[in-house]
Amino acid sequence: MTLSTKLQRVLFKLGNLYFPFNNLSPTRLQEIINHIRLIELQQHEILQLRGSKSRDYLYLMEGEIDLVCEGTIRTIGSPEETQHSPLLLPKLQSCSIIAKTDCIISHARREILDNIIAWDHIGCETGDTVKYIDIIRNTLVFQRLPIAYIQNAFSRMKHRCFSKGERIPSEQCNAYYLILSGSAEVQAYDKQQQKFRHVTRLGVGDIFGDEAQVAGKRPDENIVMLEDSEVLFLNRLDYQEIISRPQVQTIQPQVAKTMLDNGYQLLDVRYPEEHIESHIAGARLIPLAKLSEKLNELNKDRPYIVYCHSGPMSAIASLILKEYGLEAYTLEGGIRDWPYEVETSSVAPNIVSTPVKFH
Repeated sequence: MTLSTKLQRVLFKLGNLYFPFNNLSPTRLQEIINHIRLIELQQHEILQLRGSKSRDYLYLMEGEIDLVCEGTIRTIGSPEETQHSPLLLPKLQSCSIIAKTDCIISHARREILDNIIAWDHIGCETGDTVKYIDIIRNTLVFQRLPIAYIQNAFSRMKHRCFSKGERIPSEQCNAYYLILSGSAEVQAYDKQQQKFRHVTRLGVGDIFGDEAQVAGKRPDENIVMLEDSEVLFLNRLDYQEIISRPQVQTIQPQVAKTMLDNGYQLLDVRYPEEHIESHIAGARLIPLAKLSEKLNELNKDRPYIVYCHSGPMSAIASLILKEYGLEAYTLEGGIRDWPYEVETSSVAPNIVSTPVKFH
């Protein structure tokens, strides 16, 4: 079997059987493939892996391994053991993986997963704009915005088509236009020659309108469509409202602890599998994907502190709560940076708490 065929088989398994990949849309799943490591080991080979600031996920895709971490050995006898409950690498510590048979393992960074899951939620919540999400997220104006702002902006963006040759005078560019398909030309009026001259060409992913003027473009510039084009546009007033008003308020863990001791409600918006794995005591689980339909179950007279693993998902959740009229705060750094005790699952199969010995 060729390597490419083997990798295709492994990636198919990852997207269909392994948490949280089996919760992602096909587009986000294709993206996540670029951010995971697939590692092949031969029998008896030893691999050293060092965890990041987050407790990264490790999956067994094929074969059998021993995982040696923090003085304990865990034997993983089949891939099924990590499909719903991935192995967690200790923060900033090294572990050894010993291949008991020829095997394939997958290593995923938790922070990258969090961001992609958050973007997947934005795509699911924004209807027709989902097919343009990759163009939008790579646009400079959106790269500058926190993810909660982007969630709000997406909900207000509208679709429009322009015909080839159509001209948009500068005085009508009172919105932020993002080109989705086609191209346009920026023209400026030359008083000496009494005609418009070419300034620059715009293509897919480029912005014109108010953002271009803010960036220092001349106010007498016109936009002319070079071909039939599609754009998304955000009204200037909507944009100004989004960036001028308070969005998500983050709080430090120490402050959150005091607030929780004084009646604030804690919400965990991660997946149920993550909540079972570990959670902050007293937290109510409402996964982000279910939050909108559960809003009527929440108490409007009680303030909420929202957390996920590291922050992106809870930022979106807090914005949803605030739009519903609830008082909500985001726990900075999520459960990843929570310095106090957390509740963990009592199930830890195949853990042997004995010193590691090599013969």
